[in-house]
Amino acid sequence: MKYRACRKCADSVGVVNVVGNILMILIKGYMGVVGQSRGLIADAVHSCADLLATLVMIIGLKLSDREEDADYPYGYGKIEYIVSIIIYLFLMVIAAFIIYEGIVSIVQGRKVIICWSAAWGAIIAIVINELMFRQSVCAGKQINSPSMVAKAWESRSDVYASIAVLIGIIGAKLGFHFMDPLAAAVVGVIIIKICIEYIKESSLNLLDKAPEEEILVNATKALGTVETVRGVKNIFARELGQYMEFETELYVSAETSVSQCETIKKNVKQAIADSIDRKTIVKVRLFAFSDS
Repeated sequence: MKYRACRKCADSVGVVNVVGNILMILIKGYMGVVGQSRGLIADAVHSCADLLATLVMIIGLKLSDREEDADYPYGYGKIEYIVSIIIYLFLMVIAAFIIYEGIVSIVQGRKVIICWSAAWGAIIAIVINELMFRQSVCAGKQINSPSMVAKAWESRSDVYASIAVLIGIIGAKLGFHFMDPLAAAVVGVIIIKICIEYIKESSLNLLDKAPEEEILVNATKALGTVETVRGVKNIFARELGQYMEFETELYVSAETSVSQCETIKKNVKQAIADSIDRKTIVKVRLFAFSDS
């Protein structure tokens, strides 16, 4: 984590998103009704789904941060991947509905009579959703929270959706009624593409996919700074929600005492933690290495 303030920012993401989505529901719903824009009213419904996704994210973060226990000795970190997959699947359903409605509207040649006040509702929605996206994606990357990053991209999808609504409103005012449903369908495709990519990433992390090679290389170099370590037998790592878990097997002198081994383990854990800018869990196994 680059800055201490990042933790406070990350802790506020849930509240900011709840308040932001409630504002979106009220603004888009009211402006949609007053401006007679079906697209903006649908976007307000989309914000209701976002509010639900935010609540799911908050629950996931709380559960994943629980300490390990007898039933779950490896902790609850992977709950975040499950939560993020649920959010993306939920978002895919919404995107599929947007595409379907767009295609039906084009085929049926629906005409829309819209007031300019609806355009202001779309503009306000774009600004607020973009601000929520920037906060959530930054905080999510800093604390390595997949569910928070997933929620961030859902806010960005709202930006795309609101832009599509705005284009549709302008197009309808100019007489091009097909622009609204066409833009919505294109946005739906973009959303589904993003969802597929992140579902794949979360699924691979559930299967303990190895992290980037650079992470293991830096951790191995860090182990070389611990003077009492004679060699590295193995080092493994896996994503565990907000944490990166390392398992290391190291060689030490056969003459090393039990108290010295505990000191070595402590130094190894600190060295690996210093090599990566995030929370770590380090498990160390020591093997005797004869000098003769």
